[in-house]
Formats: sequence, structure tokens, C-alpha cells
Amino acid sequence: MANNSYEEFQDESFSKLRRDLLNKKGSELQLEFLKAVQSNLEFLDFIISSVKFIPGSKKITLCPTPLTESEFKQPPIDTEQNLFNAWSSITPRIACRTTFWATVTLRHIESDLIQASYLAANGKPGTNGALGIKTLLQEQGDSRDELIDGRVRTILRRLGGLQEARGNRSVYVDCPFARAWWREHLVRQVAKVDHALMRKVREVLRLNKAYWENLVMLVVSRNSVLGSHRIRSSFILSLAELLEREPNTPLGKVAGLRSACQAIGSIQASRELSILDDDELREITDNVVMTQHENLP
Repeated sequence: MANNSYEEFQDESFSKLRRDLLNKKGSELQLEFLKAVQSNLEFLDFIISSVKFIPGSKKITLCPTPLTESEFKQPPIDTEQNLFNAWSSITPRIACRTTFWATVTLRHIESDLIQASYLAANGKPGTNGALGIKTLLQEQGDSRDELIDGRVRTILRRLGGLQEARGNRSVYVDCPFARAWWREHLVRQVAKVDHALMRKVREVLRLNKAYWENLVMLVVSRNSVLGSHRIRSSFILSLAELLEREPNTPLGKVAGLRSACQAIGSIQASRELSILDDDELREITDNVVMTQHENLP
């Protein structure tokens, strides 16, 4: 019986593969995995022989043209917009799942739109994923097993997120396709159809990896004051306006972001913010953001 969703890895089999790969640093399985990542066909064979699929009635739209390694690791703004537009029917309930995004990544590898070796790139200048693996497989010395394990973890994070090491935040931060969807999803939630506001919000969400990681976890955490869509949108708009006027504000750093969120949480503890109208709510978040800007070192 066909369902009404997208295909994805079966959680049990995919979790088992990750556990097996991380069971022992420098193991034969890790070496086999790294060697497979050097070839799209070998990587597909490795994954398909290890993981079961849950079929879906919907087909995910793939990128229309191949991505370079840098475009995959850190998609430009227009690439993220195009990806989200193609995937706009995906719901947050689906978009939070490692099993879904790992399948999306695999299908792009299967269609040669990205290379499996892209998953292994570690960001060192002058190297790419393929060269990094080749060099690592020739590595000798006491640190070899640690380096092999680290590269395996990098691959799994890029494939769909690595919950074992980083919890739920990994899918939002480490998997490029998932990160692109969530970032643009948040842009549209906050700015709606106002293109000028979209530009400002994108600048906030793309400040740096650590800033995005902290902001998105405040958004998706059940216990966060920013779990409320209206409070979140008002706060991000206040941040965006401030950062446009004061690009060097301390709120452009993770510590400042956290401090401002704590301040909003303190207000929420004594006053239900979500029942306020938009103008009242925006006045409060503007005031919090400006107070933090003026008082933080």
C-alpha cells in the first residue's frame, strides 16, 4: 500500500549502520567506508547493501544541475532559495528527520549531481574531499585511527546528520541540504513575501555556523521561548534591523544572542507574550535587543 510521503531510510537499519561505523576507531569497516566514498557507485553499493528503505509515493525534486563541492558544503543564497522552492511542500515534521535528508543526499549522489567524496571534505585550505581521503588512507602513525574516525563522522554528518555525536542539532547544522531548507523556511516564516525583509533576515541567519546553530536550536527546542512562531519572528526581525544599523553589535555574536534570548525568556515568565498583537510584541523585542546592544561588552 502506497503512503503519501517521501521515501527515506529505515531508522533501525540506518542507526545500526552508524553504530557499526562508530564502534571502533580505525576499524576495517571504517576503512571500507572511506574507500567507498571515493566513488559514487561504490558508495551507493555500500549504503544500499547496509540500509533498508521505506518507500514513498512522492519523489523528491533534485537539483537541476550538478553542484560543485563548495556549492554543496556552503550553498550560496540563491542556491538555498532554489532548493527551498523545489522542496517547499516538505513539512517541518519531515525536515527534522536524518533518515529523510540522508536519502535526499544519496539520490543526488546516485544522479551524479554531487560526488560522494564531497561528504568527506573537512575544510582545510587547498584540499577537497577526494584528496583528503586519499591522503588519509596513506597516513601512518599513532593518530591514524583518530583521523579515520573523524573523517567517517564528517561524512555521516554531511549525509544527513549524526545524532549519536551531536543530538538533534546535527541535522539542522551539519547536513547541507537540510540546513538550506531550514534556513530558507525560517526566512519565509519571518519575512513572508517582503523581499527587503528577506534579505535582512538571511544576513542574520548566515552570519556564521555557530550563530545559526544556536539560533536554530532555540527555534526547534520545545522549551524555548522562541518556540512560538510569533515571538521568534518578532525577535529575528528586531535582530535584523539592529544588525543592519549596527553591524558590529555584540548581538552579532553567540553570547549576545543567548543573552537577548534569556532576556525575552525572563519577560515571558511573567507575561504571556504570544497573546500580544504584532506591534506590542515588536516593541518588546526591539527594546530587548536595543538594551542588550547598549549594555553588553
